[in-house]
Amino acid sequence: MDAIKLLGLSFLVLISVFSCGGESQPSSQQPPSDQNRLGSSYSIDLAQEITSDATVFLTLNSSQANNTQNVTVESWSSSLNEPLDVVNTSEGIFNFTVPQVRKTTPFTITATLVDESGSKFTVSAQSLIVPSKPNLIVIFTDDQGYADVGAHNVVNDIETPNIDKLAANGVLFSNGYITAPQCTPSRAGMITGMYQQRFGVDDNRYTPIPKNVVTMGERFSDLGYTTGLVGKWHLEIDQNSKPWFRENFPDTPIGEFNPGKLPSSLKEQFYPSSLGYKYNYFGYANRYWANYDLEGNKTQLGWVNNSDYRLDVVSDAASQFIDINHNEPFYLHVAHYAPHVPLEATEDYLSLFPEQTSNRRRYALAMMYAVDSGVGSIVSKLEEHGILDNTIIAFISDNGAPIGLDFTDAPISEKKEAWNGSLNTPLLGEKGMLTDGGIKVPFIVHWPDKLQTNTVIEEPVISLDVLYSAIKVAGATEDTLSELDGVDIFPTEGFNKNYLSERPLFWRFWNQSAVRLGKYKYLRMGPDYEFLFDLSSEESSSNNLISNMPEKAAELRSLYEQWNAEMLRQPQQDSLNSQERDWLSFYLTP
Repeated sequence: MDAIKLLGLSFLVLISVFSCGGESQPSSQQPPSDQNRLGSSYSIDLAQEITSDATVFLTLNSSQANNTQNVTVESWSSSLNEPLDVVNTSEGIFNFTVPQVRKTTPFTITATLVDESGSKFTVSAQSLIVPSKPNLIVIFTDDQGYADVGAHNVVNDIETPNIDKLAANGVLFSNGYITAPQCTPSRAGMITGMYQQRFGVDDNRYTPIPKNVVTMGERFSDLGYTTGLVGKWHLEIDQNSKPWFRENFPDTPIGEFNPGKLPSSLKEQFYPSSLGYKYNYFGYANRYWANYDLEGNKTQLGWVNNSDYRLDVVSDAASQFIDINHNEPFYLHVAHYAPHVPLEATEDYLSLFPEQTSNRRRYALAMMYAVDSGVGSIVSKLEEHGILDNTIIAFISDNGAPIGLDFTDAPISEKKEAWNGSLNTPLLGEKGMLTDGGIKVPFIVHWPDKLQTNTVIEEPVISLDVLYSAIKVAGATEDTLSELDGVDIFPTEGFNKNYLSERPLFWRFWNQSAVRLGKYKYLRMGPDYEFLFDLSSEESSSNNLISNMPEKAAELRSLYEQWNAEMLRQPQQDSLNSQERDWLSFYLTP
């Protein structure tokens, strides 16, 4: 027990929290009685809000003048019914660490004191504990074009009320970009917070993700977060992994490469469960790598069959993850396999879109409505547990929609048709291109605790920025942040968005390269075709400023070359492939 000599000053419990303000609140006093008569002349002043994990200092003094008796602190307790480790740091001064909570929680701290005569009395104070570690949920759709969220007000046939609500109650980034116009490299960036070219995942050929790359799952785990991934991964060994096979099995003919025949122990090394994601329900359709079921029970890690509709399965898995982990800080990556082909939808979803001029468009609308319903169920689950306000939700697509040049409305069963029914309107180009149609995507961030509602930011941002911003507020060190390629884009108090127009964004894919700085974008396709666009106007061959502004083009080209020199691979980009030539002819030739 700690004895404090009371020196006749105001008996004051001063609780100071680093980086936490708030007006003081009058103490909670008991009516005078035989038992607490001594305590009626004491008080505790406590800030109205204190923050989880912060260090709190207590100083005890008497309000009775000329009181020189010793009072002993017998014990400390709190309303959270968990041990409170209060440490005597010096005479009359104590500190403790504020307990971790997942939502704003009323808090009472009580000291039991004993005077020289053996009389006991208590002194209490009340406050609110504010969580220090926000949850993060990344909802990452697949081939969803820029037009296909209602919040963009581009088309009138899309129905995404829950996604639109995130935008209305959060931040819509109207110039939000992804790091690549294709699934695997885009996902590699979104899983690591770095340009994927730094570790060689330039396009779909370069699976699996290298095991030595640090994932966001590992980084958040190091900060005490529970991590999970549900849905599409696309960073495992697959049929595209021939370069990896040649490197790792140089004595085996490439014609013998068959991912299905590789040992499970080898393939599992590249699953999310081995790369920082504790909870898994990873898969595309019908078969999932999981260690919990959709009733919320933990299970042995392994493959499970589930023939339910693939988008509902991912949404249900996300909700169950929240049920299991709502009492801990968590990071959850939710990857719906939609509206990527194969186009599939239940009759319940299709019935909502009975009349469409295009059948492929109808299926895409139904699939995106299913994703939106999943967003709604995730939000409802967060509300049920009282943690919505302390959860960052980022909604982003992995790249633009593939439209096959001409929006061919082929039968749903036609697997070779490129168009998935989604739209990039009003942007130029499509999936696979570094024009905005391939890389500018729906991009929304929602965080009720910190972000002002109905905010639109027009300055250019990239998917890496969300990861940087989120892990920064989660407590990442400067060393960790320096390893990432993003910047802080959360418009919290004091945020200055102007610097977003002063830092360049970079892309490199196949034989194309691009850089955007402010409103200007430089694009090169192969060695012979260069474009400079002022993005305050539309991208088009008629708006190519490359001849009119050679100095600006040279500035952006130089920035790109400096960035490119840091990347692992150095492709020649000396000729366009056949698909790129078709795109150039169709979209960028007068």
